[in-house]
Amino acid sequence: MEKKEREISKDTRGAGLQGMGGTSASGAAPVTLDYFREARLFLAKDRATLTFYVDQEVASIHYDLIRDEIFYRGHNVKNMTMTQEQWVSLRKFSEYLAQDPRAERLHLAYRACLERLMTDHGLPA
Repeated sequence: MEKKEREISKDTRGAGLQGMGGTSASGAAPVTLDYFREARLFLAKDRATLTFYVDQEVASIHYDLIRDEIFYRGHNVKNMTMTQEQWVSLRKFSEYLAQDPRAERLHLAYRACLERLMTDHGLPA
């Protein structure tokens, strides 16, 4: 793990942004993640990863800005047949990123990538 990614990940855990309604160190509004159970957000300059529990298993959503690709449970979404619940998780991740001021640039790029993927899969964006 790169040093910068470690620092941001550590800051996220310390700021209480784990889906429990804590506030960030900057005093931003509480982040509620009722949808994601025991979520952890890891941010780096060019990627974001959210790990959480779903169906009694750990799952993750990862966005890579440089590759402009989204991964769900380690698989590239563009190569997957996604369930409706998985698409909802991807949308909720966008909402979550929007609430974190450190992720503004990543959120805008993620949202555009997600909209393209949904259109490619014949879903309304």
